[in-house]
Amino acid sequence: MSRSRNILTKKGNNKPKSCKSRGNAFSLHVILKPTEEKFMLKDVSYSMTVAQLKEDVEFATGIPISIQRLSYLDEGELQDNTDLKTNDFVPEGTVRLKVWHMYQELVEAVTSNDIDWVFRLGVTSSSDYHTPASDYMSKKLRKEWLEDRALIALCLAAHRGHEDLVVSLIEYGADVNKQTATGKTPLHFASAVGNSKIVNTLLQHGADINAEDHSGNTALSVSERFGHQICSRTLFQFQWQQRAKNLKPSKNIPLLAHQYFDSNLPVWKRGTSAQIYVSKILKPGEFEGTSLSAPRSGKHPSLARRELRDATFFLDNSSVSDVTPGQSSPTDSGLLSSADGKKHLTNLKKPLTYQEWLEKQNEMAKQMALEKKRQTIEHIKQNSEEADVSQEENGEFGSEKWLENTDQGETEKSAQDMLLSAHQSALPGDCSLLPVHQDGALRMYLRSLGKSSSGVSYEEWLNEKEMEINRLFLQKNSNISGSV
Repeated sequence: MSRSRNILTKKGNNKPKSCKSRGNAFSLHVILKPTEEKFMLKDVSYSMTVAQLKEDVEFATGIPISIQRLSYLDEGELQDNTDLKTNDFVPEGTVRLKVWHMYQELVEAVTSNDIDWVFRLGVTSSSDYHTPASDYMSKKLRKEWLEDRALIALCLAAHRGHEDLVVSLIEYGADVNKQTATGKTPLHFASAVGNSKIVNTLLQHGADINAEDHSGNTALSVSERFGHQICSRTLFQFQWQQRAKNLKPSKNIPLLAHQYFDSNLPVWKRGTSAQIYVSKILKPGEFEGTSLSAPRSGKHPSLARRELRDATFFLDNSSVSDVTPGQSSPTDSGLLSSADGKKHLTNLKKPLTYQEWLEKQNEMAKQMALEKKRQTIEHIKQNSEEADVSQEENGEFGSEKWLENTDQGETEKSAQDMLLSAHQSALPGDCSLLPVHQDGALRMYLRSLGKSSSGVSYEEWLNEKEMEINRLFLQKNSNISGSV
């Protein structure tokens, strides 16, 4: 008696708990008496209570815990608040599962997948099925009783994978989201056996994928517990699809600091000279480093640098270059020693404003443009002088050549004139030869070409062709006169 009292106080309540891994686990065999079906329970331990064992049997057989009657070694029903060690369970033992007498025929009809038989056993609200106990029920209790029978049939059909029966029960009013005594829905039973086809059917008919049982298990966690990867993937994808449908874009989201001055916004167009605004994400005076390196006391380094800058301004470039190696310069923290600060105080200069900087940039641009223009003029002048010098050299050299070409041309012209006169005297009165050495457009063009790659002048080639044509013409006329 004291031993059982210690067990009750140790367990506390009879609520089933989900156990993913138990120490000293062993297996048990379960036989469903109405149908003589056999099932295997693998993750069983002596510390489990009968209530927890019934929850595992519920997943393994598809029989809701509310109509289970477990017996072991004898016909006596096991008590929910006792553990397996107290009931002398041994590994590979056999547990007999019976159902309440009023549900026995319904279980047989569902497991045999006989749809007509199932619908004759009171699974719809319009059914006239009755039992001796149901004759004394009120309309409200009878409605709840028929709904419970429809739920038991739907859970068992989903567990066995009878798709046609599942669809028929849902179409005739069975609630797909109704829960058993432990909070399980038909989707939990289909996920426990990894039947993806039944899972899809239940989801298409409005099954709640996020429904939890009394232990906090969803259909996805049940599928993962029993190692059904395909079913788990199906549930996971459907769950994300449902979340995506329920998401709506947020409106009036407050912008961050760097988003207020984004280049896509018209803010950058404002201000003098269309200057681009730059904003800091950190607030003024906020430390920019980590919390480990943050100063515990004293003035913030950024404020110290700012005060020093406002007091002493900045060093001019010329003064910085004059500083000797022994003299100190501004450090990374922006601090100067007092001696160096007094020494170079006369060389300090106020920083330029934006307008002053802009004027300085414009002046530099003008100077660069003038310098470029001056260089261009000098380059053009130099090129013209070189061209004049080369033209003079070519003119001196060309005068000598011109005299030689003139003498040679006169000689050739006199010889060709003599030949032409001889030919003209031998011709009849109404015949004429081609003009030789007449300055026409073709001759001027050939003269401009000079000589070919072989060294022959194009004009000389034309002269030879004219002389050849004249000779052929003379020969032809002589033959005509001889025949006459």
